[in-house]
Amino acid sequence: MDVYNKNRDKNQSLSDEIKEQNAKLKNAPLKDRLLYFKDYYLMTTIIVIAICIFVFSLAYTMITAPRDTAFGAFFYNDTGDSSDTGLIDKFVEYMEIDTSKQNAYIDSSMTYSADFSDLDAYAGLEKAMASITANDVDVIVGDTDTIDYFTKCDCLGNLTTILPENLLETYQDRFYFAETGSGERIPVGIHVSDAPKLNEYHYYEGKKPVFSFIINSDKTENAIAFLNYIYMED
Repeated sequence: MDVYNKNRDKNQSLSDEIKEQNAKLKNAPLKDRLLYFKDYYLMTTIIVIAICIFVFSLAYTMITAPRDTAFGAFFYNDTGDSSDTGLIDKFVEYMEIDTSKQNAYIDSSMTYSADFSDLDAYAGLEKAMASITANDVDVIVGDTDTIDYFTKCDCLGNLTTILPENLLETYQDRFYFAETGSGERIPVGIHVSDAPKLNEYHYYEGKKPVFSFIINSDKTENAIAFLNYIYMED
């Protein structure tokens, strides 16, 4: 039975052909109907199903995603494994953060370079600025060049206005001073190369990392808790 003709007459409209094929298919064997479906509708059906799955997946992710960030940190120019979530997982457990409601992360894929022709570094800085503006990051750890850059951009807070009195006394011998955009030299970081937890996860082997607080963070208590946590011994 001639059910369909893929090389239809160019003068025949698509609607006319569909009507003709439907008429032929009315009493056609199942094999011929399946063959017709494969040639005319299978690809469209697959595309429609794929789109539906994508839309459903996106909607589900948006609905079930944590509503805000309990703690966020960017680790710049580190030596750790960016896929290792051990440190943040342990901190989340320690803080009893409900990750079904709040997000917590350490992004250790970040790099900084004074050479802005380095596209990866430049993209990382754009990401950082967007996250700071969105109040989605609380801590930056990096080498002194990185900390100097963010201080110049007035992104980092003065430790004397962030840390409680007891921690000022604890860390004052480790303070890192940098110059703000207005030329003021202030303590914006803490040298943390001896932090046990950072060393446990090999984040800054052979380097001298500085720990700093984002100036507009509204989760400073969690950021301070993280500072204390990286100095805890198991």
